[in-house]
Order: sequence, then structure tokens, then C-alpha cells
Amino acid sequence: MNASKSLRSAMGPMAQLVVLFTFISLPACSDSPAGESPPAEVSIGGTVSGLDGTVTLQNNGADDLTVSSDGPFTFPLAIAAGETYSVTVQTQPTDQVCVVTDGSGTAQADVSTVSVVCTTNVTIGGTISGLTGGTVTLVNNGVDPLSTDMNGPFTFSASIPNGANYEVTVQTRPVGQTCLVTNGSGTATDDVTNVTVECEALMLGPLPEIYATGKAINYGAYRAGGPDAGEIPSDEDVLEDLGLMQSAGFNLVRLFGSNPVTEKVLRLADANFPDMRFQLGITLFGMLDDLCEVPENDQEIETAIRLASTYEDIVATISVGNETSFFSCFMPINCLELYIERTKEGVTQPVTADDDYTFYAGQNAVNGSRCGNQPDTILPLLDFVSIHAYPVSYFQAWDWKQEGVEAGPLRAAAMMEAALGHAQENYQAVYDYEYLDALGATVTVGESLPIVVGETGWKWRQTNSGLEIEDYAANPVNAKWYSDLLRTWERSPGGPPTIFVFVAFDETWKGIDDGWGFWDELRTPLYALCDTSVPDAPACNDPLYEGAGYYDPSP
Repeated sequence: MNASKSLRSAMGPMAQLVVLFTFISLPACSDSPAGESPPAEVSIGGTVSGLDGTVTLQNNGADDLTVSSDGPFTFPLAIAAGETYSVTVQTQPTDQVCVVTDGSGTAQADVSTVSVVCTTNVTIGGTISGLTGGTVTLVNNGVDPLSTDMNGPFTFSASIPNGANYEVTVQTRPVGQTCLVTNGSGTATDDVTNVTVECEALMLGPLPEIYATGKAINYGAYRAGGPDAGEIPSDEDVLEDLGLMQSAGFNLVRLFGSNPVTEKVLRLADANFPDMRFQLGITLFGMLDDLCEVPENDQEIETAIRLASTYEDIVATISVGNETSFFSCFMPINCLELYIERTKEGVTQPVTADDDYTFYAGQNAVNGSRCGNQPDTILPLLDFVSIHAYPVSYFQAWDWKQEGVEAGPLRAAAMMEAALGHAQENYQAVYDYEYLDALGATVTVGESLPIVVGETGWKWRQTNSGLEIEDYAANPVNAKWYSDLLRTWERSPGGPPTIFVFVAFDETWKGIDDGWGFWDELRTPLYALCDTSVPDAPACNDPLYEGAGYYDPSP
């Protein structure tokens, strides 16, 4: 039987209408308690704790609410039930950071569970000692500079959030001093007061005796692709090179970079050529800002410090960077200062920074990647100055053609004497450059620091067709002639104590900057080594400089 049909048939029309009305009037199913309608609007609020000041909150990017004490809060504007809410901090209280939790969701009813917890920022500071009248500038996390000339406690003006990291470094050192930061980094969970900054006078190291007695040369061990190709010369190749240089009397060798190849050279020299001494190099790579954050540079310095300690008996000096003035737009002067200071703090040997003579003479022009950096803040950091002077490269700056002299041997001799004169003028320009020394006195470079010639040489063959002088004078005899002239200038009155000739062996991987070697890339000795004890040395001409090149445009 159909019960529904039976029920309708048992009712009269009026009763059926009542039943129908009753069904229509029943409420729909909902979350609201029986008999209650859902709210049309709901409020958003919660609790603030830890507040010491005033914080401004927002809901959904509006409805600003300023709170000045701990306790419950409710935004003045309600939102429609079922809409989303998002509580954020618009304005933090002074020296505090407030963090919102449970701050977003969909509001079906009044919300009172938003939590805003405020914590007080912490300050970073410590103690400075050893200042002797100069000013030191410190920074925290690279910002918030603090400059002072007073010893005693210091505190950075800007606080940082509780639980944040801090790192205190020296941005600018006082003149004539170096400052070392300890306890300078960490995570601040309370006010930090234990950072120490100890300043002391810069100590200049005297040049080792080998710089007054030795025969110096630049050396690169690469024979094929060079460092960019990842070349690692074999032990046998390096031992051959060291033996050849020793046979020519070279006992002071300049190395480039602190890397696995350099370490190999030092290891083999220490075991097999213990009387040889080395100037250890540090390669520096450029950067696009002045933050000095280049991992490759950090690695070079760390390796140099380790090698200088491991091979302290044969590492005589250290040079930081090589011709960085040529890319000074990418080597901010403050970064070069920092790298020199870090090196000096880690080694006991004297430290220099090899660069072109124009830098140390204050003639570094603005051109291309050269931004005109001056040496004034570098010089007080150095134990000695090492300059590069190349008459061939700067041939337009001196009278290399000597057209007033008869073409032939006399013109060749005049050219070579003028070449040496140009190098001597470069040296004198550096000698006469004035700067403020570590004590704040105005001095010249020459009266305050030893000056060595770190690179100079003459091409024995043409490799750069763009240099007119190479068309006429890139010649093995000219290369020997210039080398001989350098030896007469070295340790003469007013001359440099040491001249590092460039370079031991040709480096074909350098392309147009090749051709300077005393041996070619196959280790065949060239005319500069004639009639020496070097294996397979060529015989000298008679006259000695017969065959030298000179300017002669005639067909």
C-alpha cells in the first residue's frame, strides 16, 4: 500500500493545505542553533601582547586600528559573514617588531583568535680600544655606519629585531692604524655588548735581504691553455723550469695567484731548490659593487696566508692583486684596502700590491674600465711598492724613433737608451708622488717606502701588430740589450733595489701579450741568455748588439 497516497486520501482538502504549509515553513539545514538565523556581519579581533608603544594594525589592507596597550582588540568595521580576513601590521612600534599569527581565514562568525605578539629590538655594541687620534667607521650588516675617534663603549644607532643576525665590520680604518674586530657576528637574542674592536699601529716590514742581492724574474708555469683552461703543469715540467731559472742565476721568483699550481711550485722548490725565494701573488677578481663580497678573492687570500705559513722559509713577500688599476671600476679602492689589511693580518712577510706605475704616480686616468683610483689610501698599508714599467707598451710616450740620429746601430743604441730613460722617468714619478703616511705626515713615496720594479721587459718577437714599435724593434737582440741596461740601473745610486724582469718563459696562451720570454714556450733559451751557463744557450754576436732593430721606414 502507498502510505503517502493513503494519507492524502484520508485528509480533506483543507487538511492537505495545512500540511503543505507546514513543510514549506520548515527552516533549511544550517550551522546556526535551532531557531537562529546566520549573522549578516562578523567582527574581527584578537589579542595583543608584549607591546611597548603603539602599533597600527589593518584588516584586508584597510580599517586601521591603533593599539597602545596589551589586551583584546576588535577592528571597528565588521565584514560580511563568509568573507575572508587578513590582519597585518601597518606600522611597527618604535624599537619593536610585532608578529601576527592566526591572522587570516574565512569568517563564519566573530573572530577573536588573532594573536599579535610584540618583541623588543636589541642593540649591537661593544668596546673600541687602541685609537690614537684617528677615526674608525664601523658598520653592522653593511649598513648603519658608526664613526668615532674615541676609545670606550659604542652602540649602533639602529636596533635590530630580536633573533636577527648581526655582523660588525670595519668600513674605514684610522690613518696609520689597522683595526681587528672580534666577537663581531652572531644571532642577537638580547642586547649585544661584547663586540671588541682593537686598533694598533700599522707595522712596516723591511724588505728581505734577497731583494738587495738576488736576481729576480717573473714566472708562470703554464705551457698550454693557461689557467682559464684549467691547466695543471706536471711536476716534471715545473722542476725543469725551476732548474732552468736557477741555471741563469735567477733566485728571486715572482708567482701569480695562490692556487694549486702555485702550491705545486712552492712544494717542489722547497724540496729541490731551497735557496730560491718567492714573491707570492694573490689574484683578485672584479666586482659590480663596493661590498667586497667575492668568494674567489676570499679563497685566494686564505690560500696565500696558508702557503706563506707552510713555506715561510722560501716565501719572502706577498703581493695583493696585479694591476688592479686597469680594472679599477670593478675593484673599489675600499675593497683593495680590505684585501691588503686581511693579508697583512695573516702573514709575517712584507706585503705589496703590484700595479702599473701610473697608479702609484697618481696618473691613473679615467678610461674604459679604469676609474681613476688614486694610491693615497693604499700606500700607508704597504711595506714596499712594486711598480710595472713597459717602454714597449707606452712607446707613444717617448721618442722611440730617434729620427734625429743616423739610421743604423747608432739609432738602435739611442732608442734603447731612451727606453731605459723612460722606465727611469716612470720610477721617478712614483718616487716623487706625495701622500699622507701612516702618521699623517706629508711624504713622498720614495722617502717613505722601498720601490721595486715588479715587471718590465722587452718583446723578442712581434705578437701585436697594433703596436708600431713591434714592427721594428720586437727583436731578440733588443730584448737582451734592454735586459742588460736594466742590470746597470738596478742597485745604482737612486735606482731600484730589485728589478723583476718579465718573463721567464713565453706564454702562448696570452696571444698578443706573448713574446716577452727569456726562453720560448719550448724552453729553448733566447738571445738574452747568450753565452751563459744555461743549457743550450746561444752564442753572443760580435759586436754584442749587432742585429738590433730600430725605426727605419725605408723600403
